[in-house]
Amino acid sequence: MLRWSLPLLISSLLMSGCIITGEDSSHVEFNVGLSKADESIRESYVDGDLISVKPAIFEFDFSSTDDHRDFISYGIEAGGQVQVVSPSEADVIRVEIESHGIHPIILMAEDIIGNEYIDYVMVSANLEIHWIEENTHEPRPLLIDSIPSNHGIAADVMVIESIVRNPELVQGLGNGQSVEFSWDLIDEAQIACQSNDGTVDDGGEVVWKTLHFDTYGVHELQVTYDSGQDYIDVEHMISLVYPESGGVAVSIS
Repeated sequence: MLRWSLPLLISSLLMSGCIITGEDSSHVEFNVGLSKADESIRESYVDGDLISVKPAIFEFDFSSTDDHRDFISYGIEAGGQVQVVSPSEADVIRVEIESHGIHPIILMAEDIIGNEYIDYVMVSANLEIHWIEENTHEPRPLLIDSIPSNHGIAADVMVIESIVRNPELVQGLGNGQSVEFSWDLIDEAQIACQSNDGTVDDGGEVVWKTLHFDTYGVHELQVTYDSGQDYIDVEHMISLVYPESGGVAVSIS
């Protein structure tokens, strides 16, 4: 069963094509299906507290491998973790990624006579943040750590959609006041990369949509309550979008 050591797997990324070792290195149709090479990690926050993280999930389907060759194992290495399955037990290997960025996935197989095969594919794990804060005069800043954990390629763009609401004090009476506020996207040097001012009437909402392209760094999205008496609700939807990873399938031969 798959005898590749982790250092050998990592060093193989520097080589092109499929590595084949063993007595028989003839042509093999070894096709691994990847339904989607771009998925998202989803983080949810309520009143400043992280309440859930859903990883990006990628599924690799080995069922279309060459029927004329007997494979005894398929394998995936992702983030230092190796999963190996027997073709008699499963054709699909599921990989969960919890850190945003572009990640190499190493594909492996071994046939019945001892030949071993290896190649890799890149996948993109984007990041989606959903933030809700209610009934506040002092909205908390949202910290956005946009540096990939593997310090690899930066995201192409940060997509920001922020909503400030001024709920009615008594529904239907409209006896509240307007609130003046401002948005600021702050970088690591405490410089405002982007800013926007808003006024939200009683029972209303104001939306700010913007794109930010200098993504490699830590940012804070701040909503500052400037004047008024009513409490406000704040909702942020943030997306870090990485370059597309390529096609929907990987072929190794």
